[in-house]
Amino acid sequence: MDNEQALYIRKLSGEEALKRYILVVRESLKIFPKPGTTFTLKIGDKQIESEVTLVDVWNQGGNKPSTEYHIDLSRHADVFRPHYGQKVRLTHIKDKLYELT
Repeated sequence: MDNEQALYIRKLSGEEALKRYILVVRESLKIFPKPGTTFTLKIGDKQIESEVTLVDVWNQGGNKPSTEYHIDLSRHADVFRPHYGQKVRLTHIKDKLYELT
């Protein structure tokens, strides 16, 4: 994995901040392990287990749901306190270790 692929930067939407998740756009999935595979996420001095999950979302006018990819951090309110417009950086450190800043 080269340095360009090892970094994912995103500005959080209001929904992401409220529900405490990070949306992963389809083009950036190659940075992370396959959906459903756990990896370690370092936030400050803590390490938590996380994964990219598939979420079905209904768009207005659609006959079937589309798929989004989320890193759900809602169970980790003590280490992840996001706000609308916050820029998050996920850096691949090694193997299945990532850092969130």
